[in-house]
Amino acid sequence: MEKAALSAPSNLKNMTVGMTDDELEQACEDQNPGIAPWAYWTSELYSLGKCLRFWTKYPKFLPLYVYSDHGVGAETTLFPHDLENPAKVHFTWNPLKEQKYKDFIGKKVIQIINPWISYRRMRGIQRSAKPRGTLVFFTHSTPAVQWVGHDSEEYFVKLKELSEKFQPVVICLHMHDIRAGLHKKLRSFGFPLVTAGNTASVNFVDSFYSIIRNYAYATSNLWGSQVFYCVEMGIPYFFLGERPELMNISDKNLSDGMQKKYWDQDHEKYEKKADELFKSPVDVVTDEQRTIIEFQLGFNSRLSRWQVSWILWREFFRNWRQLNVVFKAILVTFLGKLGLLRMIKRIRIHFKSN
Repeated sequence: MEKAALSAPSNLKNMTVGMTDDELEQACEDQNPGIAPWAYWTSELYSLGKCLRFWTKYPKFLPLYVYSDHGVGAETTLFPHDLENPAKVHFTWNPLKEQKYKDFIGKKVIQIINPWISYRRMRGIQRSAKPRGTLVFFTHSTPAVQWVGHDSEEYFVKLKELSEKFQPVVICLHMHDIRAGLHKKLRSFGFPLVTAGNTASVNFVDSFYSIIRNYAYATSNLWGSQVFYCVEMGIPYFFLGERPELMNISDKNLSDGMQKKYWDQDHEKYEKKADELFKSPVDVVTDEQRTIIEFQLGFNSRLSRWQVSWILWREFFRNWRQLNVVFKAILVTFLGKLGLLRMIKRIRIHFKSN
């Protein structure tokens, strides 16, 4: 039986109270990656694979033999892990990235609309009729990289000083920060805490939308995928606080130490323009804000859902030599969900011992 999705409480009263430490930690342990084997992590993480399958009607139990962008960003550079993998297709939402790598040998970079958007709209997920308060996306680190300067005392003071219409202020935390114990440290500032949970879970996208739909505003001190998803849904977004710096600890895709602010010229041009548009709070998403956000989400993609579905099927059959491994993994997954895998192992051990 499939485990129920763990998310922040869906009603606004509890949302303003937030989640307990146990609820935060349990949400991040929600191990439900779906029934399909993962061929490539980027096209599955953050429920991306779930959304892509839902949109294209591609079977839930089959692997996706395509690579993709990791989240949403303005950079047009593909990193080593994007280029140095066996996948023949890389899905991007960024039209400039598709253009930049159009002549790349051995991999086809194809622009599609971000699958989260198609999923949200097909599911009919909308904002609450009476949104309240402000959701703060706390800039998250990972075991491989850390942000410096994003958690100063001054930042939390600024959040508390937001006027009444922005209250209550609730902080949304990433799985990595909760696993590192940051939620216990942040309790001292007095803000309610929530999380969308485990990023590898197929439930992540639903948990994310169940949280953000309740808020009148959203904010952070840095760009991230959440900016694009919030604005696309109609939630006014603004930046607050000093921009932190990124320090690489052990990510092999990055240079050592402190990282540059922009990855390329297109990235710099886009973010400087966007920074101006989101530097101050607004009560309604402006046309200019929506245009610049929809550009990065792939709204101008020329491919239909059925064309994207055809690409997925083509890549599946291109990898026909792996079918034995695929169906073995699917069988193991089904047996595990039915609770039969342990029983089979015990039976095998019993017969081997006799």
